[in-house]
Amino acid sequence: MEASFFQLVLIVLYGFFINFEKNSTMFGTYQPVTAGFVTGLILGDVTTGLFIGGTLQLLSLGISNFGGASIPDYQTASIVATFITITTGQEASVGISIGIPVALLMVQLDVIRNTIGVWMVHKAEAGVKKGDYSMVSKMQMFGVFLTAATTGIPVALAVIFGPSLINAILERTPEWLTSGLTVAGGLLPAVGIGLLLRYLPAKEYFSYLVIGFVLAVYVHMPLLGVAIVGAAVALLIFKKNSQASNQVVQTVGGMDEDE
Repeated sequence: MEASFFQLVLIVLYGFFINFEKNSTMFGTYQPVTAGFVTGLILGDVTTGLFIGGTLQLLSLGISNFGGASIPDYQTASIVATFITITTGQEASVGISIGIPVALLMVQLDVIRNTIGVWMVHKAEAGVKKGDYSMVSKMQMFGVFLTAATTGIPVALAVIFGPSLINAILERTPEWLTSGLTVAGGLLPAVGIGLLLRYLPAKEYFSYLVIGFVLAVYVHMPLLGVAIVGAAVALLIFKKNSQASNQVVQTVGGMDEDE
């Protein structure tokens, strides 16, 4: 499909907003699955956006920028992958394969942004020493723009050059390579699930995994239904643990009073 000018503008604006939102407002739209949903909603294909965003969300689980470390930006990758997939008419698995190198490339841009940030801090400190307190405000505003531009500019480049460039590459790409990308993209959800099970206490709650598997495979319950059942079970476990904790607190409190 060919996106309209209004759709292109909305996606570029969202690209500028998403990194600022991740570091400031934190409404939650910076998650890969939400980024894919919003991009798909703008382009009129929510299903593809959710599929790509959800797959990249799995790859981002367990990854966080502790201590300011630069990590793959699957949020921006979700926007770019969803946009390119829908506008070029490719399979979602191909778009996911394109999104992964985008996420890794964003690591380098984040390093550049943080390096410039160090210079900005020193610039603000120098202004304070000279009594020029407006320099702090200037560096702060420049930092806001720099944060937004880190994701906004790559998204804008993808919107301007992405579809035509990808189509030109795909036209000259041999079929065996395209098929390989499709297979790789299809394996990525399994990789994401494996990473998720690696970080979660799967051994302790293995029986619940079996229940979910039976509901999905043998009962043919939709994933939303399985998720609702999982949420209900999680709520029951949370209440049980809360009651156990309260009993421990009451027991300890009673022992203190007796003593």
